[in-house]
Amino acid sequence: MAQLRVDVEAIGRNTEAIATLLAGHGLDLVAVTKGCLGEPRIAAAMLEGGAKALADSRDENLLRLRAALPYAELHRIHLPSLTSPSTVADVSYVSTWEGAAAVAGAAATAAAPSPRATRRRRLVILLETGDEREGVPIADLLSLAEKIDSEPRLILEGIATNFACFRGQPEDIEASVQGVAAAAAALRQAGLDIARVSGGNSSLLWLLARGRRLPPQITELRCGEGLLLGQDALYYEPLPGCGQDACVLWAEILEEYTKPAEPTRPQGADAAVRVSAALPGGRRLVLGVGHQDLGRGRVTFVEPALREIGRSADYLVVEVGSAESGVDRDQGQGGFRVGSRVAMIPSYEALVAAWSSPYVEVTLVGK
Repeated sequence: MAQLRVDVEAIGRNTEAIATLLAGHGLDLVAVTKGCLGEPRIAAAMLEGGAKALADSRDENLLRLRAALPYAELHRIHLPSLTSPSTVADVSYVSTWEGAAAVAGAAATAAAPSPRATRRRRLVILLETGDEREGVPIADLLSLAEKIDSEPRLILEGIATNFACFRGQPEDIEASVQGVAAAAAALRQAGLDIARVSGGNSSLLWLLARGRRLPPQITELRCGEGLLLGQDALYYEPLPGCGQDACVLWAEILEEYTKPAEPTRPQGADAAVRVSAALPGGRRLVLGVGHQDLGRGRVTFVEPALREIGRSADYLVVEVGSAESGVDRDQGQGGFRVGSRVAMIPSYEALVAAWSSPYVEVTLVGK
């Protein structure tokens, strides 16, 4: 079975570095835990590292967090279901009046979500600023905000946006954050109390790491990828003070052969009956992970001699170069041989898939 080794203390250090970076810009950090399925030990390390609140997209994860960390502020960043609106989080994110009304209706009969919460539910409106995924259009924002503000069962907490998750392009990231800042200013000018403005996710860390300033209306960012993988979510570059090896996936080598790179095509009159020859091939490994464990998320091998050439549902096929230095030697195994394991750093998409896969063993080390 493949193994995902997670260094809890390393994630705590990443969180501390990013929280310090944000604090230098007057921003709070909301730690997103959906990449680790709301794992309480990791969430606790994020809080110790300086996160002011925790955010997740699944009620199952939020329930785990609530049970383990009853006094933590929890955000539900997934849009509410009208048939089964969540009552777990302290702060819920919405983009329609129907969603807000569903949260209000559920709040009328449910207990307060945490020991310090009131029965009135706090809402953040998601604004569409160019990613073309979820979010109320800017033209409809004021009307929705006024409706929520006038509902006695709800508190309008603030507004937020998302970017670089669906169709947002890197060159438009600053326009996105400027858009949500201008929207917050307009709502305040209209007399609405907007306490918090979430400018986006780990994609904005690229700007902050280069000393760029965000608009003064922005109060916080929601970050998950940066904390878990130590990189921004726009160009996937390492962040200052962060490690990129907090989450390492180990996969066993199930087969090792030299195989043809590509068969030649038969030529001539007897092409139909001749067996094609093979071009000079390369050394290949077949690893025991595939689409079921990684989805289509990319991986980066710790050993630079390795290069992925394809994957199927169950296998990852790798080509071997000249060097062999990054294999698992925990049990005295060396070299790329059947039965040994190789390490890879998953992208955020691959990390979420691996953590969710029943065929990957997740091992936490550290705190």
